[in-house]
Amino acid sequence: MVRLSLRRGGMVTAVFTATAVLTGGTAAFACDPRPLPIAGATAVRAADGSYQLSWSPATDVRSASVYAATHPIDKAQDGVLVAKDAAGAATVTGLAPTTRWYFVIVPGGARLGEGVAAKLVDLDGVKNARDLGGYPAADGLRIRWGTIFRTARLTPATATGRDELAGLGIKEDVDFRSTAEATAEGPDPIPAGVAHVAEPVGDPDQAVPPDPKTPPSTGDLIMDNYRLLVSNPNLGHQFVDALTHIADARQRPILYHCTGGNHRTGWMTVLLLKVLGVPDDVIRQDYLMSSGTVATYLDAAYDQVARDYGSFPAYLAALGVTDRLTRQLRHALLEAPR
Repeated sequence: MVRLSLRRGGMVTAVFTATAVLTGGTAAFACDPRPLPIAGATAVRAADGSYQLSWSPATDVRSASVYAATHPIDKAQDGVLVAKDAAGAATVTGLAPTTRWYFVIVPGGARLGEGVAAKLVDLDGVKNARDLGGYPAADGLRIRWGTIFRTARLTPATATGRDELAGLGIKEDVDFRSTAEATAEGPDPIPAGVAHVAEPVGDPDQAVPPDPKTPPSTGDLIMDNYRLLVSNPNLGHQFVDALTHIADARQRPILYHCTGGNHRTGWMTVLLLKVLGVPDDVIRQDYLMSSGTVATYLDAAYDQVARDYGSFPAYLAALGVTDRLTRQLRHALLEAPR
């Protein structure tokens, strides 16, 4: 075990070992479609504020250095050295606890490295918060870190949570709460200068007669609502509007949420990840990370897509997801692993 000390506005101690320590938290995801110097990088933030990083080095990579920054980086010179001579894992301590940290793992004496961050986002008081970065996507690419965040409602954020929210650097907050929910809960506690965009899903005037293709209710209201997200023509444009905002560089980084951060936000995330070409097993894994979700809810929505549209691409096209919007989103959000 080696211990480093680094001063940057205070003492930062980095501890790293040759084996992974992945206790507490949930590992980030990374995808490497070709042999890379650093592959399979993950980052986990533990309850004590430390970070456990692990990766698989290529056979010719004897060691790597880890750099940290408060924004996504891929160059060593853009970060602060927090570990060196690490062989496959590093434990980093002493970083500012209310700051969102991004890491780059740089092999040997290289300048560029593999970027990674913790999948779960710490927003004290806010549930189901995470970064969609790192997921494998179309053409062997992956989603950029620090560009898209999904959460539950923001109103329960504590003072610490509000500081953490400000640290994400978001430019826009897309709110899928119904008008009644937003009125009852109050406005989102977003930093000054962040645009709030109301895209209510679930207002009374959005109701329509039952879809004849929908099977009889099982008595599970939530499952019925998942089918309605697909079959109700008034409950789709909000998600396409959000996709259009995400494609606009002026609005990123961007955060979107509903009340629980699981159902409406979950379906929005399914649509986004489908457009980006993320494999369905990864989509399901992300969906099930949220509290209050079960696989049968997503199965019901998928079944309704098949009944009403025949396929997911046909459903997306019917919603208004054009080839042009798909290209814009992929160009804006995807990058090649290094």
